[in-house]
Amino acid sequence: MKVTSVKVTPHANALSRRMGEAHAPAGRLTEHCCVVELMTDVGLTGIAIGDEAAITSIEGLVSDVLVGADPRGVRSLWQRMANVQMAKRRGHRLHDAIAALDVALWDLKSKANDEPLWKTLGGTRPKANAYASGIDLALSDEEMSAWYARMARDYGLRGGKLQVGRDRISDLQRLGQMRAALMQGTPEPVLMIDADESWSPKEAIRRTREMEEHFDLAWIEGAARDWDFPGLKQVSSAVRAAVCVGEGFATVGEFLPHFHHRSADVIQIDIGAIGITGALQLADAAFGYELPVALSAAPGNIHAHLAGVMPYFMSLEVIDPIPAEQFYTTDVRIEQGWAIAGDAPGNGLAVTLKAITATATRAKQMK
Repeated sequence: MKVTSVKVTPHANALSRRMGEAHAPAGRLTEHCCVVELMTDVGLTGIAIGDEAAITSIEGLVSDVLVGADPRGVRSLWQRMANVQMAKRRGHRLHDAIAALDVALWDLKSKANDEPLWKTLGGTRPKANAYASGIDLALSDEEMSAWYARMARDYGLRGGKLQVGRDRISDLQRLGQMRAALMQGTPEPVLMIDADESWSPKEAIRRTREMEEHFDLAWIEGAARDWDFPGLKQVSSAVRAAVCVGEGFATVGEFLPHFHHRSADVIQIDIGAIGITGALQLADAAFGYELPVALSAAPGNIHAHLAGVMPYFMSLEVIDPIPAEQFYTTDVRIEQGWAIAGDAPGNGLAVTLKAITATATRAKQMK
């Protein structure tokens, strides 16, 4: 089996609600993605959802590295793509491209094995603890409460992550509302906050301590800039909540200062930034420091496949229990607070190409 070509189709995906964070409180109703179809000479196609801005890098990597290669050698191919990144020093667009292609390669490998991704990775069927993440700063108090109540009632999610950082009084009030909404499913919901790197370390300490007078916080994400390991170490030492670091980091090297200085209490991994191969490497590195890992949201919640092979796995983020089915479906289901991967070969993503093509700004077949 050899890689022959890639088709990358960009599209605008309508979100299920307006999503906003501290740096973009007005929120957004659409996101711009691309569907990556990695073709082979045996008729199998590897599927991934990537960043539209990385399309040129995706096409270039396939042409330079993957065409003619056996996709089942995915770890070696990930390293070859990473070597291109090191040589060219191209930044995060190339990292995003590597991540998307790595997901597509693992999809091909498990399809070639005629088994689900979790089995190809060496796991048992994952039943991964999951939490609700509303990306909710653009929602009204009523909309936010209703969304978390539905996540607790319909999907059994026992934890929630609230976007904070704009207004201290509103943050306190909404945190209480989120807790009350989640209590429809559990008497002791797990509460997390995300300040979107909008605070200085001292402000993070002051604001978090104020919240901790009223709430038991499991972790704070985005307490300060993710690269500010001295500041995050200061926050970690001053508050009860764990400091969660790493969303958007694309290399193990970016995490090393946090490992060495113990400035992160939870390592957050985003397969959209680091790929599946990089995520597995990072989880093993975190294990060496006895640090738990959490997984950022992924299209179709396919990150559930990884949970069963990650030591010290803690939880994974769910933004939408049921993705935008007009574009793609997934066989990962969210039930009773768990993300459970199915038995479909590959990562379980099935793309509705007709719907995607209808919204595409460009569809290009690269030979």
